[in-house]
This record gives sequence, structure tokens and C-alpha cells, in this order.
Amino acid sequence: MVTTSNKKKVDRSDLTSATINPESAKTWRPLKKFKISPRSPFKDTEKLKFPQTPLSLSSLPILSPPPLPLPLRACLDLGCQDRTSEEEVSHFLQALLHVFFVVDSHRPIHLHNLNDQNESVIVLYTGDDEQQADLAYDFKVSELANASELNSDDEGGENSDSEDEEDSESEGDEDDGSSRKRRRVSNEDEADPVQLFRKLKREYYRRGTFHGKPSGCLMYDLSHLLRKNTNELLWLACVSLTDQFVHERLTDERYQAGVMELEQHINSSGNLEAVTVVTLKDGTKIRAPESSRIAYEDEPRLMLLREWNLFDSMLCSSYMATKLKTWNDNGMKKLKLLLARMGFALVDCQQKFQYMNLEVKRKMKDEFERFLPEYGLSDFYYRSFLRLHGYSSRVSAADVVYGVTALLESFVSSDGSCASKQFGVAYDALSLNNLDKLKAGMQQAIKVQRAILRQGSAAITKSGSIRSGRKFRWVKLEDSVDTKLLGYPQALTKFCYFLMDALREKGARAKPLVCACLSQEPNKMLIVGVCGKPRLGAVQGNAFGNAFRNAALEMGTEFFHELFESSWIVLDKGAVNNFMIRLTEKL
Repeated sequence: MVTTSNKKKVDRSDLTSATINPESAKTWRPLKKFKISPRSPFKDTEKLKFPQTPLSLSSLPILSPPPLPLPLRACLDLGCQDRTSEEEVSHFLQALLHVFFVVDSHRPIHLHNLNDQNESVIVLYTGDDEQQADLAYDFKVSELANASELNSDDEGGENSDSEDEEDSESEGDEDDGSSRKRRRVSNEDEADPVQLFRKLKREYYRRGTFHGKPSGCLMYDLSHLLRKNTNELLWLACVSLTDQFVHERLTDERYQAGVMELEQHINSSGNLEAVTVVTLKDGTKIRAPESSRIAYEDEPRLMLLREWNLFDSMLCSSYMATKLKTWNDNGMKKLKLLLARMGFALVDCQQKFQYMNLEVKRKMKDEFERFLPEYGLSDFYYRSFLRLHGYSSRVSAADVVYGVTALLESFVSSDGSCASKQFGVAYDALSLNNLDKLKAGMQQAIKVQRAILRQGSAAITKSGSIRSGRKFRWVKLEDSVDTKLLGYPQALTKFCYFLMDALREKGARAKPLVCACLSQEPNKMLIVGVCGKPRLGAVQGNAFGNAFRNAALEMGTEFFHELFESSWIVLDKGAVNNFMIRLTEKL
């Protein structure tokens, strides 16, 4: 049981189950006072301040209560970085008289935060989502979290992981007789609840990181149940789902399922019947200036087409660039030939899309579907969402994702710090009442995509740029111009996916990729590791998180590992080569 701000009891199971009990939900009341305090690294949490009382978390790692209780009743955290930081937060909050709500799509969730005995931290998630996730477990996570052993000091899973690795190494040298003995020991361990718990916990954490249901979709489900849902919240849920699709954090199957669910909400909310045309007394029909609605339609995989032009969007978009290899002369010839076969004049295609020939716009989808399968572009269109507002405002959810991400990474430092003012710019851009800010972000995203194409083509064509190890490939970017655009976590991750797709089209064997890039700080390198797009039925997520941390710890070098993904880390520039050697040993 937990206490909400109005001091009424709410069953914890109601919050974490697939459907929240409506009777319990009615007891929820909005807080009269709240403050949004953006944070990225864990150290930023120490700077949080709430009305009337400063909140200091300087003693966070120490399990001791603060000198005075804080009046804060509830704190909502959207998107915690990793399970280690969440554990530290929960230890601190257990000593306080308030509740900490975590809404986060990152997986795995720290088991301590899911434990029913932990009344200070509530993780909002659905049981159905855990069963339908890209990496499904063979056991119920909630039952594992409530195991009695969970209250022990060995909570993080890292120690267990290292012990398990040592056991695996020693087992590899034994003969067949020892193997039979190990099988008997394994059967005995499964009969022992404590040993079984430890085994499942190791399996839980060692599967690597992945993503569950988008936080925006989960929050919309909650608002819908509470009958507080609005068109604005529905739009943010659409953007949240599209964000995972654009950044390759979920499978195509899960995306389609999410789209179907949101389409049902759009249909039931009256968006399709919204009044968009007004008839005057003289019979003249005009568009309603204040009408705003959400629609869905098939969208081409052309990045920011409405803010760009057709030719450059086809040239630079990762999906088409890697298929046609537009960075070389043959790829450019293919692109121009494709446009000619479709009957599109090059001069029309190089005009800004807003002013492009209307006949070309009208024919575009039919011609694409007719010719693109010949080039291996059979899934060129995908289901997407649009926000239509006023006379001419027409923005897709993908456009918002690209623009807002670019705004965040235009300001954020490589160590993850983000000032409130800078966060506010990106936050304001989510609202279509601030189109100027969003358009500025879109233009920045276009610059980043051009840099990805330049550096990607250089890495592919220059011999020795991409180094291949036994378990992964790695590449280092040191271009002083483009690293100013790519030296951010999400931009560098996009570059990694571009490179992996390009190598796959060349026939290279699929391998994880690690990329090191000069960061925004002098003499620092940002390192990102990706394992490819999630696949349905996969058994392993991104395992770079623990490997990065262990390699850096063994080196004894200074590092920063508190970004929003555990597969992102910042190191001293001179330590990168040694780090890669250690990383090879860990994987």
C-alpha cells in the first residue's frame, strides 16, 4: 500500500497491473503545486528544488535519513537513466515520507523498485507489456521482484554477473564427467529457492537493455482511464510511439500493434469528424482557422520531407541512402534514373516540398509503389500520425521527433547535463503553438543527417576506417567539423545504425558496432554501442552497458556513465584504444 498526496490508500497492484482499478483511480487528485525539473545525469538530481524547501540529495548513496522530513508528497520521474541510479534514488526515498513514481520504457527495471515492500518507489508498467516485450522472460518479473532474497544487500546484479562469468570460464576447462556433475548440481540449485532466485536474477539482468511500452502511451492509457484524456495527450502518445520507431527501439510488429491501438483512440475521440470547413451565409466554404485534429496515413520513409525537398530527402535519408548507396557516383546515377523513370523533373524535385509541383505530389505515392520494389525498397511506406491545425499547419509525428531530438542535442553537453531553459525550448516545441521552435529543430536535424551521410560514406569507402573484432566492429570519428554535430549520444547512435545498414547492404556479416567520437568537451570521447534493430523473438538485448562499465573500471581511468542509455559512455581521449582492447575481452 502507498499513500498519495491526499493521504488515501491505493493498492500498489492497481498501479502496476494491465488495468488500473477505476475505484482506486478516483481517489487520485491532481497536486496543487508541482514543478518540472529536467535532469539527465544522476548528479543533476542534487540540484532539484521544490516549493519552499530545497531538496538536497548529497547524502544519496548513504542509507541515512535527512535531518528533517520534506513536505513533498509525490514526485514523478519520466525516463530514469539506468537501474543503478534508480536503486540509489529508492534507497534515499525509503527514508522520506513521500512517493516516487517512475514512468520509463527502459528495461530491465531494477527489481528493488518493483518490490511490493518498497513503498517509496512505484514503477508504472503493464503486465501485458512485459509479456509482449521484444525480449520476453520465461518467468514473471513481479514474482521475481517479490522474492524474499530481494531484501539482501546484493541487489544490483553486477556482482552476481561477475561471479557467473567466473563460473562459466572455469567450467569451460572441465571434462565430460564434470559436465554431468554440473548438471546434477544445477538440478539441485533449481530445487533450492535461494539458488533459483539468484539464477533467475542473473538471467534477468544479463539479457541486456531494451525498451518496453513508450512512456507517453502508458501515461495516455492512465489519463484515458481517469477520463482526463485530451487531444493534446493523445498527440503526445503518438509522438512517443513514433520516437521509438524512428530511433529503432522496438520491432516493426510492436510498432504496428501500437499504431492500431492509437488509431482506435483517434477514431473514438471524434478526430475524423472534426469540423474543418465552415459555410458562410452566402454559401462560401472556408477552412476553420482554429480546427485541430489528429489523423493517420501512410508516410514515406523520407526524413523531414515537408521541411526539405524531395531530392535531398531521398539522397540523405538513411533508409534510401543505404539501399541505393547514394554517397558514390553509381548511387547518385541510380537516384536520378529513378526520378526520371517516375516522370519527375529534377528541377521540381529540388524545390522545397512546400512549393513543389502539385502534379508531382499527387503522383508520388503511386509512382513510388510502382518502381521502388525494383530497388529493394519494398516497405517504403509506414503507418504514421499527422497533426493538422489551422489553415496550413500539417506536421507528422516523425517530424516532431526529429526536431525535438535535435533541439535537445543542440544544447545538451556530452556529459548529459541540460539546463532548464534549454530543456524548455524542446518542451515548448512539442506544442504546435510554437512551430518556429520546432522548425528550428528540424533544420538542425537536417544538418545532423547530412553529417551522418558524409561521415558514413567516408568510413565505408576509406580502407581501415572500420575495424573488425571477434564480437563487434568499431570506428572512430575525429573530423573537427562534423563531430560538432555528431558528438551527441542520439546523433551518434543514428550514425551507428546508418553504418550498420550500409554494411549489411554491402553483404557484410551482422555484428554489433561501437563508435567513438570527439565530444563537446575538450580531450573527451563519447562512445556508443548498438546491437542492431530489435527483432521479434530475440533472446539478447544490448549488452554493452555492463561491458562498458567493467572495462572502464578495470582501466582505472576517469569516465562518465550516467547518460540515458547504459550503452553510452564518455572517456578521456587517450584511453579509447585501451578501452577497446578491454571491451573485446568482456564480450
